Amino acid sequence: MKRIDKRNRTQTIVFSKMEEEIRIAVIDDGHLDEVFFEEMDNDSVTGNVYLGKVENVVPSLEAAFVDIGVGRNAFLRFKDAPSRRKLGKGTKVLVQVKKDAMGTKGPQVTLKVSIPGRSIVYTPFSKHVGVSKKIDEAQERDRLYRVAKSMLNDKEGVIFRTAAYGVGEENIKDEIERLRTKWQEINESFKRSRKPKILYEESSLVEYILRERLTENTGEVVVDSEDLWHDVVSGVSKFKAGFKPVVRFVEGDSFITEDIYEKIKVIYKRIIPLPGGGNVVIDRTEAMTVIDVNSASNVSGGDIAETSIVTNLEATAQISRHLRLRNIGGIIVIDFIDMKTDEDRSKVLSVLAEELKKDKAKCFLLGFTKLGLLEMTRKRSTAAIGTKLFISCPICKGTGDIESPRVTFQRLVRDLGKLFEDKSIKRANVQVYHNLSGVLTPEVQKKLTKTFKRTLSFSFTWPIPASFEIKGSKKNGQEHN
Repeated sequence: MKRIDKRNRTQTIVFSKMEEEIRIAVIDDGHLDEVFFEEMDNDSVTGNVYLGKVENVVPSLEAAFVDIGVGRNAFLRFKDAPSRRKLGKGTKVLVQVKKDAMGTKGPQVTLKVSIPGRSIVYTPFSKHVGVSKKIDEAQERDRLYRVAKSMLNDKEGVIFRTAAYGVGEENIKDEIERLRTKWQEINESFKRSRKPKILYEESSLVEYILRERLTENTGEVVVDSEDLWHDVVSGVSKFKAGFKPVVRFVEGDSFITEDIYEKIKVIYKRIIPLPGGGNVVIDRTEAMTVIDVNSASNVSGGDIAETSIVTNLEATAQISRHLRLRNIGGIIVIDFIDMKTDEDRSKVLSVLAEELKKDKAKCFLLGFTKLGLLEMTRKRSTAAIGTKLFISCPICKGTGDIESPRVTFQRLVRDLGKLFEDKSIKRANVQVYHNLSGVLTPEVQKKLTKTFKRTLSFSFTWPIPASFEIKGSKKNGQEHN
């Protein structure tokens, strides 16, 4: 792993507090990379450890349902329960949440408990010692394995995170001891208790971000709240000497000073432009996310093949970034521009794999299908950011399509006919959405007046597309809707 020169740091982490909401943005090389909202995430229980009681074991689902005291029962898959033979109704179990509740599904839990630290993850039920794949120097990997072997007993294990690179033996020893002590407290509480309860709560959002996102590439941390300032300074102080970022306090809203509000607009876009003139289109479905790469106005290559590979390579960085930024998970299918050679496909696959190394979530590239589509998956523990920032449109119900003006007009004429079946109604005031102006022209309005032999007045002030309001009135002035 190559050391990063402090002068070339490109990452900025922005902390902002507005009333009771904490907002955090990660900017990498001038682009918004990730964004978090504590108020929206305050129901997250991922990483928490609970005393649970098995409510039901369902062999056909290869899972058990566990009451952990948070409302909906948690879902424990047999593959996350090494001792599943001991599972039975009423059994007391110690579980950790690996995925928050989503939709109608309760949280997903595991018996494979782990306690995360800055440079290691402590695994009390595993003898395995692992080292992050991002630490690729053989000498450093061997050193970390030797350090672990000298410090662990035969019933526990650790996973060295990327942040463990270059960390001294004493610091690693101190962190193992701290996490081991924390685990012993959790286990003792589990043994003493009987009812479902929380035994360990994941760090606050501020601590989590500093632990997970602070790297040697972080040049600056921006804070706009005195309340957050102390937590941030304390968290940064634990980072390796010589690579600590500058902590800068700003007056007012740091999301304004750092232009986050403008940068965040990209989350709302379906079409993301590429530097060369091409674009990436992201569509979400119930089952998967579909990403389409288009050359559009890109004519930078000498021929079609060259334009295709240039556009596809540009797309890999944007796709990787938007998977993180939008926190997209599950099955992802990417339709790159058609490539004629295996060499080009391998190059795109290799570059995308390199880009995905920046992602904290686990990504698996499954390769190209016979139709030339790239399949991949991305595991996430919390809901996609879109589910928190957006609601389904009440007009189109999420389809993106609404009734055309001509169809709405036909429905309007039909409703006027029904209204005027009542002979006592002599006039009607009609409000329509402004997009009917091309159909409901002055000539058409006069024609309708003659057809129905009533007084009609039209206004294009109705605020809701694909709908309208009709108010009929009788001779005595009484209105009829």
